Amino acid sequence: MRRFLKYELDRYLRSRGSDVLGELPLARVENQQYIHYQKGALALWWLKEVMGAPALNRALSAFVREYAFKPAPYPNSLDLLRHIRREAGPAHQELITDLFEKITLVDAKALEPKAVQRPDGRWDVSFTVQARKLHANSKGVETESPLQEPFDIGVFTAEPGKKGFSSTSVLLMERRMVRSGSQEVKVTVERKPSFVGVDPYNKRIDRNSDDNLVRIPE
Repeated sequence: MRRFLKYELDRYLRSRGSDVLGELPLARVENQQYIHYQKGALALWWLKEVMGAPALNRALSAFVREYAFKPAPYPNSLDLLRHIRREAGPAHQELITDLFEKITLVDAKALEPKAVQRPDGRWDVSFTVQARKLHANSKGVETESPLQEPFDIGVFTAEPGKKGFSSTSVLLMERRMVRSGSQEVKVTVERKPSFVGVDPYNKRIDRNSDDNLVRIPE
């Protein structure tokens, strides 16, 4: 899944950089395939991660039940968002706005990884996360906004998405709140780690998909 998400993210980022018409938010897009296909996949995947698959599936089911096989007036994106917002509840309203009604990107990167073995054989791991959230207009002009959102934090024995990676390569995967600026992450794992990352599976719409993961120096 990480390979798919990274592929879609990179296609979206490349296309938005060369769009002469101007990018529109996902809820308003028409005939801009890199938005409703590539960005749409990323937005729905992260929304599922945050609000939960059962809640999102209930919203989609209710949307279909309301409009299936009915004549005009036909539903639009706002009708879909109405159902999603109802199921998501108050905690996720800002996320829905960011994903569908604004052009929102995050910029999160992992830096300065360290791993030290403890006397009991386990490993103390630390690294720095730098993060920010940006809102863009149709011309790509970006304005920074406060960030305080959940991000996946991971520690691995092999690089996710590459040959040799499997479920046994995951030493730690947990969700933590990340804020604007720099913050230090400290965890303890059972085996020697090789990689650490913030949003290591590229679930977020990030300005750079290549700096989420970093190799721990030997």
